[in-house]
Amino acid sequence: MKGVQRIGLLMIAALMVMGTVACDRGTNRARGQGRGTQTWPGPPPQDLGGMVFKIVDWNQYRFFPHAGEIGTPIGDAKLAAMESIMEDFNITYEIIQISSPDTFDRVYPAVLAGDMFAHMIITTQSRFGLLIGAGILTDLSAIPTLDLNNGQWVQPVHEATAIGGHVRATAGIFDHWDFIWGLFFQKTLWTELGLPDPYELVRRGEWTWDRFQEFVAIAAQDLDGDGVIDTINDRWGLVSNTDDLLRSFYISMGGKYWDFDPVTGRLFSPAATSDGIAIANWMRGFTEMPGGYYRATGQQTNTRNEMFIGRRALFFVETSRVLGEIRAMEDDWGILPWPKRNEQQLTYLNNVNHNAPLIGVTITNDQLEETGIIMEAMAARFQAVRELQWEELEDRVLRSDEDIEMMREFINPNRVYDIGHIMWWARHGFDIPHTRLAEYVLFHTLNDFASAMEASRHAIELTANEFFFSN
Repeated sequence: MKGVQRIGLLMIAALMVMGTVACDRGTNRARGQGRGTQTWPGPPPQDLGGMVFKIVDWNQYRFFPHAGEIGTPIGDAKLAAMESIMEDFNITYEIIQISSPDTFDRVYPAVLAGDMFAHMIITTQSRFGLLIGAGILTDLSAIPTLDLNNGQWVQPVHEATAIGGHVRATAGIFDHWDFIWGLFFQKTLWTELGLPDPYELVRRGEWTWDRFQEFVAIAAQDLDGDGVIDTINDRWGLVSNTDDLLRSFYISMGGKYWDFDPVTGRLFSPAATSDGIAIANWMRGFTEMPGGYYRATGQQTNTRNEMFIGRRALFFVETSRVLGEIRAMEDDWGILPWPKRNEQQLTYLNNVNHNAPLIGVTITNDQLEETGIIMEAMAARFQAVRELQWEELEDRVLRSDEDIEMMREFINPNRVYDIGHIMWWARHGFDIPHTRLAEYVLFHTLNDFASAMEASRHAIELTANEFFFSN
């Protein structure tokens, strides 16, 4: 039934909450007095003196509905949550819309001049690293009114950005399901090939890269009869562009581009360790399989779509929001978590897109207590919005109860963040492990990954640590 009953209950619940808010407005506007009965989760209402809470974000409609959302359950739930916060805490909001590439150039000079600029900064994780590296973000764990361990905030983000015990980034007011790289399979072709139930493999913990490779080998076929599998007219195991595949592939096997040494607290590149090299070698072997992987990168979106829709690729890589053309295809498809390296790996590990938003607070913010209160209120009160957005995904995008199960139980809870992804645009050596891995695994322009990483390891780790810790 794809959760139809659940979406109905959530819509009713959201409407009931919004009705309570609407009824209270005329006679019981909080303005520091608070409502007689608190109907919202999170911190209790209090008067914050009419402050203007400023948020930098490239998406001006993340918290307030756009015209097309007004009158919908999601749009009305957004508005109810934001209006309730404004009333209960006596604040107003100002959304400062800045594109992700421009965020650093706008925020950095202002903070250097002593300007707070905004209470909360939201930008993509690949650009967020510039703010971290510049040393202009405060320690979120030190904000007295912000409880990063209350279940509202995304712990893997804290772990990836906990520099010297200081947490520089978080997420949690919004969900990231639409920024996770999903592994889709052509279910109609899967059935034709007589392959075993993939969902059951996932449930039993047996969905590994060895099984993936086994199915890819079965799917690969020389359809045009020229004796080789080498064009889009043949059938391949996997079709994907390069970067999206590489990061997800490497992370799913437990690989990391960068991490912190637990003893020294210094940055190092696990890609240069024996374990990272072993993962790279396995990946290289997979891409050398005849018919294993068709590299359709750059602007070849149509090529990827056509191959998957036309049963010329068993697997396909796309974000969980799913392209419209795939959503509308006549053949059936499903979604799976990325395979484990082996059955001993504890969980399935799923990469988050470099465009996923992260939240930070500048060191010049002189209203930290108020900031923590509002962030807590937003995280708690947007739970209804997040659930409605999930139901929209399940109702409009995913095709089966099994796919919903995969997203809910095996994909979304096991999201992975890597400080190397977050620091990507900061350069200073942070991009080297990914670049070398791409040369070795995808393009085959590098034949000795271990030597290449050893040759650059000392220099890039020294440069990265100087950049990271000198600010």
